[in-house]
Order: sequence, then C-alpha cells, then structure tokens
Amino acid sequence: MPNVTHATVLVGIEKNIFQEELGKDISFQPINFIVGNSIVDAFITNQIDLAYVGPGPFINALYRKVPVELLSGAANGGTSIVGTLNETSLRQGMRIAVPQYGNTQDFILHSYLGNINLQDKVKIFAIPPQDTGTAFYTMSIDAACLPEPWGTILIGKDICKELVNEKDILNNGNYPVTLLVVNKKYAKENPDLVKRFLVAHKKANRFISDYPNKAIEIVTKVISTISKKEIDKNVIAISFIKCGFNNDVDLNILNKFKEIGIRAGYYRKGFLVDDFKKLEKSVKNENSTD
Repeated sequence: MPNVTHATVLVGIEKNIFQEELGKDISFQPINFIVGNSIVDAFITNQIDLAYVGPGPFINALYRKVPVELLSGAANGGTSIVGTLNETSLRQGMRIAVPQYGNTQDFILHSYLGNINLQDKVKIFAIPPQDTGTAFYTMSIDAACLPEPWGTILIGKDICKELVNEKDILNNGNYPVTLLVVNKKYAKENPDLVKRFLVAHKKANRFISDYPNKAIEIVTKVISTISKKEIDKNVIAISFIKCGFNNDVDLNILNKFKEIGIRAGYYRKGFLVDDFKKLEKSVKNENSTD
C-alpha cells in the first residue's frame, strides 16, 4: 500500500520519468504490494528486479540471504505515533498497532519504547495502516505507529491525536524510511539499465524538491486511487512536512534497526556484520558519484 514516504516512485511513474530515462524499448511494469515484507518474497520468486522498500524488509531480505543490494535512499522520516483522544503519552500496558511485525515502523516504535523504558511493557499488534481507524473505533488498540499519511488522516478525523512529536521519535526525524534496492543478479546482468533507473530516481526526488505542490497533487491522486479512499490534499501536504526526499542513507540507523530486530527476536544475534560493511562501502561509492 503506497504511503507519502513512497513519493519518489509515485512521482516518477506519474511524470513518466522512469520510462523516459529507460527508453521506449524497455518494459517498465510497476507492481504494488500491500506490505513491505511481501516484496522480499517477490524478490525470492523473481517477480521483481528493483523495489522501493523500507529498511525493515530490506534487513529482513539480507537476513534471509536474498540476493539484493542497496542502490540509494529515497525518503527519510514520515512516521507518526498517535493515540486515542484521552491519552497524553505512551504508557505501560498500551496496545499499539504497527503495519507489520518486523517492518520499519515496528523498528521505529521499538527504538522509541527503549528510549522511554517501555520496551516489553506494551502489546504490539500488526494492523494495516488503512485499517487502524476501525481498530481505534472498536477500542482494539490505544495507539499506533504509522507511516504518513495515515497518522495525519486519523488526526484530521478526530479519531486520534499525536502522542509524540515526529522530531522526538528518532534522530530528530531524520532516519531512512524508504530505500531503493535491486536484485544482485539483475544489477550484474543489466548495469546500464540499473544506472539509468538510478538517474531517473534522482530526477524524481529533484522534481519533488523543485515542485512540491505538484508532487503533493500527484501523491494525493495516486494514494486515493490505490487505497480506494478519498484523501484530502491538505492531509498529504501536512504529511510532506514530516518527510525528507533525498538519496541519503544513514547506515548507523540501519544498524540500529538491525540490533532492534535481534533484540525483538526477528534475527539471530551477530548476523549481518559482513553485509553492513559492504553496505557502507557501496553507499560511499554511490555518494561519490551523486
């Protein structure tokens, strides 16, 4: 399900940036997935060659030895922690929703809970973002950690209120939330195509930076169409304020997510040491050619 944090690819598709850069002879077929970890399975079954995915599913792919590699960052920030109107902050015993266990918002929530000494003192449930409103209505949850625009949507409907300022969640709001990754075999066999796709990716992020209002209109239309929920453009505009769209990747945060995954029992202790050394080298090389 697309979020505001996927604006790079949504804008790139709608403005035909990818197809123009790849050329008319290249078949470009976007596929939408409900949750990020489904993308890992799609890589395993060779359904896709490249993907925009959160750090959580990307780390999961590395853990499962799926042959993928990081090409670039796409978006930073864009997470909201919201709760019922009678709550003032996260507290012990709370029932908190995340989009999926082991996904990026799950890791972000675990990070924040650790900072306020609530790790293992709340109950976490996996609920798709578009269904969290119903979960609040039925009093099944007390709070949720959501990618934008879903937190802002709930606030706008007076279902929830913000419990944590986005700058206080993690690293002053500057943390990777969407990455561009590629199948290693595909990258090796098609280096020129991957290079052209990366050029298009950067053009899409530049478009967002240069024409934010146009980007907001595009993202509003696409998310409304795919989610089959009419979303107000002002909601997307508010969500954009919480996001940064660039090609940077903070590997320290990725490593932090990895450690959170180990503590949460998603991964075995000590995994990914070599993978993260390779990541650091590849990101340095990418930044040098930016």
